[in-house]
Amino acid sequence: MPDTGKELTIDEGLAEEAKSIVALAFRNGPIEDVHAGIECPHCAGKSEYSHITQDEMKRIMKNAVNKIYALLWIRTHGPEVFLPVVKAGSLYTRSWDSPENSREEIEHLARFADRFSGMQQADPVATTKKRKSGLRRSGRDKTRKK
Repeated sequence: MPDTGKELTIDEGLAEEAKSIVALAFRNGPIEDVHAGIECPHCAGKSEYSHITQDEMKRIMKNAVNKIYALLWIRTHGPEVFLPVVKAGSLYTRSWDSPENSREEIEHLARFADRFSGMQQADPVATTKKRKSGLRRSGRDKTRKK
């Protein structure tokens, strides 16, 4: 966690890498099919309505996981290829905004990691849902994947 006394500045290299990864993971995938459709005249802009189906969301997330896995694999096992891939992905992002300098987001992720650091391979989403519903896990019933 960065020193909270220091002001955060945008690291332009990380900003370019982040935008490129998002472009490569999402832009030309199934989210474009959803985005290309016509807005619903009755529910457009109304956050209380779901705008994509569960199947669409599953397809979007599976595609993103596959793409990000491939990018991380290239970064780890073929680092000489990673920078050209990021540069190619950044061709899509020239008009995109830079990331916001959000100390809150960084601190939120650090708290998230800290909250789940003691749970070996526990499902943080399921655990969060149980806590929100008032249920807590006892030390005995934690499941561990082997």
